[in-house]
Amino acid sequence: MVRPLAILVFLGALGCASLVPDPGVPVSWGHSSDGFLRRGASLSDSGEGFVRARPGEDTRHGTPELVAALTRAAAEVARAYPGGAPLRIGDLSSVAGGQHPRHRSHRSGRDADLIFYVVDSAGRSSRGRGWLAFDRFGIARETVAPGDGEPSNDVFFLDEARNWHLVRTLLLDPEANVQWIFCSQGVKARLLSYAIATEPVPEAILRASWVLHQPSRGEPHDDHFHVRVACTPEGRSEGCVGRGPIWPWIRRDVEKPAEWPGTNYDDAELVDALLTEPPEGAALARRP
Repeated sequence: MVRPLAILVFLGALGCASLVPDPGVPVSWGHSSDGFLRRGASLSDSGEGFVRARPGEDTRHGTPELVAALTRAAAEVARAYPGGAPLRIGDLSSVAGGQHPRHRSHRSGRDADLIFYVVDSAGRSSRGRGWLAFDRFGIARETVAPGDGEPSNDVFFLDEARNWHLVRTLLLDPEANVQWIFCSQGVKARLLSYAIATEPVPEAILRASWVLHQPSRGEPHDDHFHVRVACTPEGRSEGCVGRGPIWPWIRRDVEKPAEWPGTNYDDAELVDALLTEPPEGAALARRP
């Protein structure tokens, strides 16, 4: 029988006090469709290469990792393709997360909507005037309802170069830990075709082939990307819940390390120490 006191002493030696949640640490708690956000980062209304699609609204909060990844990616696209229209960033989460009137997800600060980069019929980078839904040929027509502005039936095209550069930047960012980029099958096919012809880093294409995904439920996402980042290791210890695959390139950042922090014990030794009663008066010895 394992002595309770011995276990308590042993766990104390592992530094379990460090596992107590720190009230000052940002937390994405729960799943993206059933959770909340604590002390998240706030996305400004504009920055290098981006503007918010709904400036002034409170739905601008996310984990520090998500907000930083978005701002880095937008700036990278702007530098690679200067003079173009900025990335329009839609909803993230509310200041404390929780239920959102426009989304089933976006509740724990790990989701963000990014409106596609587009070009007009003359090939010029354009913002358009709304959320343009693109077909499998990469074409969208802008329609304005009566009373919402001047009548319009303009044709726009998916800006494959900028959209691909955005995707590959997010996926190759070692600190972003992007788990999903939801979009329609048609948009995914066009971006992968463009990437196969132009992308110098094959790993970017491999990652995109897995991460770009049309949701099995809900809207097809033919008018925007929906980016979702994975839980961080610290976030998991604070209650972040991730579902779905953990891709090989982010697995090292979200799984438990081979050795527990602050000790030299490996998994086998920990189990053996917990389940085996030590001799009277013996102390656990660490490897040198």
